Amino acid sequence: MKSGGWKHNQETNAKIAATRRAQLSDPAERAKISEATKARMADPAVRQRIRDGMLRASGSADELRTLRAVWRATRTTVRARFLAELLEPVCRSGREDDQS
Repeated sequence: MKSGGWKHNQETNAKIAATRRAQLSDPAERAKISEATKARMADPAVRQRIRDGMLRASGSADELRTLRAVWRATRTTVRARFLAELLEPVCRSGREDDQS
């Protein structure tokens, strides 16, 4: 991969885009692409690889995974108290806006 995060140069990107536009303008080609995509996506391993890649790309996968695990391990009453404390300033400011 080139520095800057781009896989192809501008000329290659333009060629890829032109090929894709030509494929998508033909209904028969669109149908072939659709069927091939459905066949690939039927495999749960492919879907999991896509999810994992999207999480890695987001840059926060590990933190979110840890946060979700802690959240699930926390008692319901503690979660409710946390949310009440977190949202209390927002709710209070909404009430003050209604009174003015």
